Amino acid sequence: MLRFGLLFGLLLFLLAGPVRAHKASDAYLQLQRTDDGLALRWDMSLRDLDAMLELDKNGDQKLSWGEVRTRLDDILAYALAHLRLQQGGCALTEAQPPALESRVDGSYLVLQLSATCAIGPSVEIDYRLFREVDPTHRGLLRVEMGSGAAPALRSLDPMSGALTVDLPRRDSDPVTPAATAPAADVPATAGAGFFRDGIHHILIGYDHILFLICLLLPAVLQRRAGGWEPVRRWRDAIWPMVGTVTMFTLGHSITLALAGLQWVSLSPRLIEPAIALTIIVAAADNLYPLLRGHRRVFTFLFGLIHGFGFAGVLAELALPTGSFVAALLQFNLGVEAGQLVVVTLALALLLALRHWRRYPPVVLRGGSVIAGLLAAIWFVERVFDLKLLPV
Repeated sequence: MLRFGLLFGLLLFLLAGPVRAHKASDAYLQLQRTDDGLALRWDMSLRDLDAMLELDKNGDQKLSWGEVRTRLDDILAYALAHLRLQQGGCALTEAQPPALESRVDGSYLVLQLSATCAIGPSVEIDYRLFREVDPTHRGLLRVEMGSGAAPALRSLDPMSGALTVDLPRRDSDPVTPAATAPAADVPATAGAGFFRDGIHHILIGYDHILFLICLLLPAVLQRRAGGWEPVRRWRDAIWPMVGTVTMFTLGHSITLALAGLQWVSLSPRLIEPAIALTIIVAAADNLYPLLRGHRRVFTFLFGLIHGFGFAGVLAELALPTGSFVAALLQFNLGVEAGQLVVVTLALALLLALRHWRRYPPVVLRGGSVIAGLLAAIWFVERVFDLKLLPV
């Protein structure tokens, strides 16, 4: 059992490694075909650019337009070196001066670019932005297909190499068998990409995972008058946990849809501290029954909060309703698949540990204290925009 205890400690250590849990790193690209080539709008988070290029010269953790303006040439050079079209045969240049745009999750630098080159019915895109510092980054590409058609959506992974993206056809384009296929046969949302992104966003959402683990820690025990006792059968832990996770899933699915459709919009400056608070409450309930048997109800309510944490990925794309619903479904299925992997692995480990006599003091109480302290640090960082942890 000691080995299992050490394994559990290693799990918490690995989870605490990337301790600066925050909104996932995403950039937004909008591509259009023009009469003589391509037009591209590229929105990049100033927070991400600062992590790569150290734009904050005075170290006050606030980027001014003056600090950004003096580094525009460096930013443009870095960006263009990390996005190649047609293996470099279609060079992008500035079409308009860069601009800043404020959003609910921070400020973005907007680049308006164009390329004058011969383009056929598709274009090869090699996207490598922030590959050196953040392999979890994604570029979310929207391709305008014209003529009232739904935009095509792709997720660009800096680690995956080049991919080919279809463009709206012109009469001058060569006719191929794929080009003559009915438009309805072509998926507009690149489902596998958004499914993978759903998995990606739950697995790098360390605060979401820590919340799930706080729910799991007491799942293999029963609270008696004399203290905690291990469940006798694995089914006694699994089925109640299925109900709890289902409530969490239902909650975050509702707000993921509402926020993604932009029917409800809350700033990450509010949501991210609230997510940290849900971890603190769940951890404290493991130490003292604060929720008084209403854990599932509160898990549903906490799931509503966590759903806003997932929603930014799709909300910024401003999709037509049909395309959004398809992308949302694929993304949410990916989130659930990733969540299922986390819950299955963690619950299997905890079931193996449940008969260890030191499970309540070491795993349950010790793990809850660690989770609560980590969440408290996140809460302070997010409320006061500080960096207390080294990474």
